[in-house]
Amino acid sequence: MGLLGIFAVFVLAAYLLFGRGGEAAKVTWGVSFDPYYAESLGLDWKQTYLALLDELGVRRFRLVALWDAVEPQDDRYDFERLDFQIQEAERRGAKVILAVGRRLPRWPECHIPAWAKGLSEEEQQLKVLDLLPYIVSRYKKSSAIEYWQVENEPYVTFFGECPGSGVPFVQNAFRVLEFLDPVHPILLTDSGEISTWFPISRLGDNLGISMYRKIYDGNYTKLYISYRPFFPQWYYRIKANFYKWTGGLKEVFISELQAEPWGTKPITEMSLEEQYITLSPDKLRYNISFARSTGFDRIYLWGAEWWFYAREKFGVSDFVDEAKALWLQ
Repeated sequence: MGLLGIFAVFVLAAYLLFGRGGEAAKVTWGVSFDPYYAESLGLDWKQTYLALLDELGVRRFRLVALWDAVEPQDDRYDFERLDFQIQEAERRGAKVILAVGRRLPRWPECHIPAWAKGLSEEEQQLKVLDLLPYIVSRYKKSSAIEYWQVENEPYVTFFGECPGSGVPFVQNAFRVLEFLDPVHPILLTDSGEISTWFPISRLGDNLGISMYRKIYDGNYTKLYISYRPFFPQWYYRIKANFYKWTGGLKEVFISELQAEPWGTKPITEMSLEEQYITLSPDKLRYNISFARSTGFDRIYLWGAEWWFYAREKFGVSDFVDEAKALWLQ
């Protein structure tokens, strides 16, 4: 038997052992939200956030405590925007994953305040660890907090204008959060496609994965790439079931499902036709259907701010309407 035959047998065995299963009986839906990204799209961030809560009925959020936002000056803090988001979530009984650290969702991935950019890598990491107690002590008693998220895809070093977090730093941040708040679980995140999840499984019990179906590869090929032929439903299911079966992970869910375009330039510089190359209404419906088919019972959509941008800028309400239907189920 050649190498190809051995590989085929291995894949078949993995599928039979770990890959079978269907759609979850009930899916809990959520979204990521970043007020600064909403503003960059020309939106009123408060109105957009409240629309997610009240117009769409979202009750699960992944929010971000961006370092450059909450510590704009060394040892001087600004929690005004984050306070608003947490308080409005509390009023409606919504639950929040609060991401903390240096590498957090949205380009350029590392959100380093101007005053810290001249510091060495070690000094930056120490400053981030010093920041964590201020954030945790402020929000750990909130009824909205469900998880703390440490960094964002910390071992995905090929994407973003950001140095790799490094295993020791991620471990230190994880341990600090465990000490500061032993009540709420800690979430780690990783690429759903281009990662084994092994380093994550050695540190924590809870994993959130990204799931993309069509991307623009700006690093190497400079081409649009469809993940459909390479990453079928059972690919994600095999990995999740394997780590659960071996005890490496207790919970795996989709923390970032592609629900906005990914193109050759910023969204505000792209025509609607260009945006539709990677995310049209039909593609959004496909992505949602595909995510369901993988069997995960919790799915957070990525790009909620853009849905309202598409409605205000182009008069396209399809994305808001499709998302709204998820919370009416």
